[in-house]
Amino acid sequence: MKIHVFKSKRKGLTKLIVGGLHGREGRVVKPILKRFILEGGPRSGMLIIVPSLCSKARYVSTLSKRYFETNEGRRLLSLLSHYKPDVYVEVHCYAKKAYKSLTSPMRIVRKGVPQLIELEQGVLIGSSPPFLLSIGLFKLGITVEIPCRNGESREILLRLLRIVRDQEAISEIISEIMKLYPKQISKAIKLFEVYKQSLNIP
Repeated sequence: MKIHVFKSKRKGLTKLIVGGLHGREGRVVKPILKRFILEGGPRSGMLIIVPSLCSKARYVSTLSKRYFETNEGRRLLSLLSHYKPDVYVEVHCYAKKAYKSLTSPMRIVRKGVPQLIELEQGVLIGSSPPFLLSIGLFKLGITVEIPCRNGESREILLRLLRIVRDQEAISEIISEIMKLYPKQISKAIKLFEVYKQSLNIP
C-alpha cells in the first residue's frame, strides 16, 4: 500500500481518496489514481491518495462490518484515524452484471443502504459505508463506482476527483458536482438524508 501526501502551504480541508478497497478492483482503479497523482496537489489543505488499499484480496463487501475486521479494512480505519479527513472518497469498480443491484431502489431493502445514482457512462455515486458513517470519522463521505471495463468512465472519475481536490470548502465540492449533474446529485442527497435519519446520524 503506497500513500501519496500533498501538503499545501495554505490551510484548508484534509481530503483522503482511497482506491482498490477489496478483491481485484485495484487493477482498474490504481492506474487512474496514479494518473491523478501526477497532476499535483491542492491549492490549500492536504490531499492524501492511496491508489490501491490492497492488490489482491478475498472480496468482502465494505457494507459489512466484517470488512473492517480484514487486513484491508483495518488499514482503512488506520488511515482515517491518522489523517482525520474532512472529506473521504472511496473509488470502486464494478462488473456489468452488478449494475442493476447497485442502482436498484430495492437496494435499501436487500442491502440496507440506498441505491447508487448514475451520473453518466455508468459512473455511480453514493454515500460512504454505514459503519464508517456511524463512527463519524469525516464530514463528507463519497463512494464512486465505475465500470471495470469502460474507458470513458475514467475521464468522468478524474473530473470528479479534480473537483474534490480543487474546491476549498465542502459546500463548494457539492455545488460544483451539482452544476454538472443537478438532477442526479439532488436525488442522491435526498436518499442520503432519509438514510441518515434511519441511522440516527445528526
